Amino acid sequence: MNVHPLLHERSFPPPLTASRKVTITEVARAAKVSIQTVSAVVNQKPGISEPTRQRVWRVVEQLHYRPNGIASSLRAQRSHTLGVLIPTITNPFFPEFVRGAGDAASKKGYSIFLCNSDEDSEKEIQYLQLLQRHRVAGVLVASVTGPVAAESVLQEFVLNRTPVAYLGAARPRPGIVVLRVNESEITRVAVKHLLELGHRRIAFITPPPAKSICQARIDGFKKGLGEVNLPIREEYFVAGGFEFKDGIRGAEQLVSLRYPPTAIVAANDLVAIGAISTLKKYGWCTPGDMSVVGIDDIPMASLLDPPLTSVTQPIYEMGRQGIENILLRIQDPQLGAAEVLFETRLTIRESTAPRPNTKSWRGRSPQNEHSKSEDRLRSNSAAIPASVR
Repeated sequence: MNVHPLLHERSFPPPLTASRKVTITEVARAAKVSIQTVSAVVNQKPGISEPTRQRVWRVVEQLHYRPNGIASSLRAQRSHTLGVLIPTITNPFFPEFVRGAGDAASKKGYSIFLCNSDEDSEKEIQYLQLLQRHRVAGVLVASVTGPVAAESVLQEFVLNRTPVAYLGAARPRPGIVVLRVNESEITRVAVKHLLELGHRRIAFITPPPAKSICQARIDGFKKGLGEVNLPIREEYFVAGGFEFKDGIRGAEQLVSLRYPPTAIVAANDLVAIGAISTLKKYGWCTPGDMSVVGIDDIPMASLLDPPLTSVTQPIYEMGRQGIENILLRIQDPQLGAAEVLFETRLTIRESTAPRPNTKSWRGRSPQNEHSKSEDRLRSNSAAIPASVR
């Protein structure tokens, strides 16, 4: 069969098959630019005119060109992957945080290497060392206890010019971007809301004592009470955590008091959910008998029964801006340490209400009934008698 000679001349290589990949040389030839220019466009480096950039991208799309990320990483001694280290995957705060981080990374052509330390500081350090060995381009860390445990490893990243962003109540460190909220303001606002509803007996199920944010939130809680000259009642402070079980334990401890509180501020929304479920178990109504405020405003907070009043943190934005700050420092290594302060706000729903009427409130209890209520709690009875509520 005779073939017209012009049919042998092609503007582009043959169609891509499973056994054949388009090379950067072919893209450069089709776009009529150098290989270096194609590389600069694909890696989003500056210095290329907009018409040339658009022409290269059109050819890249037409040829279905996919850069060899591994080869590029080896040449640059740095991958196109960003490490994200979180303390737990069971707390709904962190999936939302990671979603924000992942969206920001993929928008710029980066992938995420996700590590979960399971609230273990040793595992946290091991994961950071693993990320070092993989030569990630940057690291976003939400630490367990604060930067102290992993301080030396984080500084190694900085010395190697690997950008680091850190979520937590820490002061900026050389070369590290700190992402934080005003932790004390979170609890102060929660207390202020309850005071405006007439509550005076307000309890706090705290974060884990080892967490760096614990004291800041206690300080904010006390500041809120101090603004109306209310005394600090130590029995209304329950050392807690960030898990559902901490809410269960905290609520059981508080309702066993001779004079239980009329409102609870919980360390986070999971703790608030645990507290509400325990109150319901023992026959207490939320918010009729006891109001509850959470912290974080996780996606499920509005779907609960009752919908949860919570101090909203911009969780998605924290993850997104953490990665964006890392990417800025990849492009411009001269950018140094910084602090990004996020605003929080109170979202009022149906888990808080005015303080119960003193005469009708079931929380008041005579001293001689106090020990009976504790015995019933220990035996996990179905309900606490009305006389001790």
